Amino acid sequence: MNARRIPVGAAVGLLRTVLPVCRTWRFRHPDDPGRPYRPVLAHEIHACWHEHLLPLAWLFAGQNVATLASRDRDGEIISRLLRRMGYDVARGSSTRGGQTGFRQLARSLEGGLGVILTGDGPRGPRRSLKEGTARLADHGRSAASVVGVAASAGWRLSSWDRFLIPAPGATVFVSLASAGPVARVNRAQIEAALDREVARCEQAAREMRWARPPRIVRPGLVDGRTDPVRGARGSRRAGTAASALENRIRAAWRRARPNPALGAAARVFGFAHDARHRLYDLRLLAVRGAGIPVISVGGVTAGGSGKTPLSALIARTLGEAGHRPAILAGGYADELALLADETEGTSIWGHPDRVRTARRARAEGATVAILDDGFQHRRLRRDLDVLLLDRDALRRTNGARLPAGPFRERWEWAVSRADAIISTGREPWTADVARFDRDLRDRLDALAPGVPTASAAFGTGPPRPANESAHDWDGSPAPGLALTGIMKPNLFFARACARCPSVREKRALGDHGVPGPGERATLVRAAGPGGILTTRKDLHRLRPFLGAGPPIWVLPETIIWKAGWEEVRGVILQVASSRATLEPDNGAS
Repeated sequence: MNARRIPVGAAVGLLRTVLPVCRTWRFRHPDDPGRPYRPVLAHEIHACWHEHLLPLAWLFAGQNVATLASRDRDGEIISRLLRRMGYDVARGSSTRGGQTGFRQLARSLEGGLGVILTGDGPRGPRRSLKEGTARLADHGRSAASVVGVAASAGWRLSSWDRFLIPAPGATVFVSLASAGPVARVNRAQIEAALDREVARCEQAAREMRWARPPRIVRPGLVDGRTDPVRGARGSRRAGTAASALENRIRAAWRRARPNPALGAAARVFGFAHDARHRLYDLRLLAVRGAGIPVISVGGVTAGGSGKTPLSALIARTLGEAGHRPAILAGGYADELALLADETEGTSIWGHPDRVRTARRARAEGATVAILDDGFQHRRLRRDLDVLLLDRDALRRTNGARLPAGPFRERWEWAVSRADAIISTGREPWTADVARFDRDLRDRLDALAPGVPTASAAFGTGPPRPANESAHDWDGSPAPGLALTGIMKPNLFFARACARCPSVREKRALGDHGVPGPGERATLVRAAGPGGILTTRKDLHRLRPFLGAGPPIWVLPETIIWKAGWEEVRGVILQVASSRATLEPDNGAS
């Protein structure tokens, strides 16, 4: 039967019977796919593409929104359905009744309603914006926003707009963004902004189809074009008991004799860890190549050795030398955000399958891959293993393996797999530290002869404003609270108090942690009018939690080279210019 022969009333009834399928869709923002997203449309103009009409009509139902439907038969069906969903529908199009529809929408806008328009409707061309949206925004002196959409699964009709029907249970990514300043936005600006937001959503949908749901952090640049950061794990919202347990375990690492229960667990962990590495040594586990040189940056401790800032430094070094680096990180979203901040021109990939991400980065134009926290990740063949040894852990802890101590493996054995070794630390560079570092490098020369070594210390710069409240602060930074969720909070607190004597309260979260839902008021009171001092790594997690309230300051970290960097840098540049193979090195596939 020809669908055109179905009476309009029957067609509307038929569509209403299938609308409950829309309840199964999961609406998410591309920057935070782990949480439901239900944006509220403001009193302004909103532009979308005609192909995305179905999911947006469901998402924005009941929000006092006006829209436009054409005067043909299809427009009649759509207008009846939209009115039943709570929309104020004007009738008209660019070919029939356009002026009447324009005046109706203008009155709706003046009456306090938001307006959403399909910029390329009703007949296209597809994704080519017409003048109506910008003209209406200018007429009503209204701001203009755009709405991007993409679905993780669904169907496309063979219509002019390739109309999207998300599959039942699909994740629908929606991104709402401003197109420009009030009454100054033009057609080109709206179209460019709409294309940008649709691209963000489509990238999120591709990543979800490709693997598990990603956490997309923020845009980076690859060859001058926008390229979303591929995210990994989110933050930990640990309860009081969990945070207390983690802090107690960390405190136990500084005792000479490990806790017996933790020691037993450490023996089990050590046996499994060593057995796995032995299987790689015997070529019984497969090692895969990426097709481009791979430089691994990793350590032998659980955290705090500076892997992420060193990976960023290497990426900048390679970029300055003309390479197109990609950083492969399997860590948390805050680490990806920090990498994106510090490595303009580098694509950032956050996913546990480093082989797939390395090959995909190569396919998208990367010429060298940097494996962040990759020393134990032996499935991906690397051309250079840069091992970081944490002086703080070597000097201040019991040297035991996880969970009885901070070590993943014995560092004396690990150096045999390293191609370059860097000792790092966040303690002040005193005479004792310099002496320890010198003795450590002498021992490394004996354990790994011929392997280049370097020494680095991490310093801090003056506090920098990180939100609008801090930018508006009059005078020197005076935060009252130091707040962090990193592996070595004690060292951060010491630096924070040295830089800002105003700090009265100190709060340590779990590693990669955020405060609990009811803790915001307590933290704001502790911060006082001067606000909160934190690290750049914590900023990504804490800024959404704290909102626009107290001033937020970050304590920037700097790398100070004490010895050996030029030699290590030369090895890195040499390896980055080498050729690599895509085939597995050994073992079964």
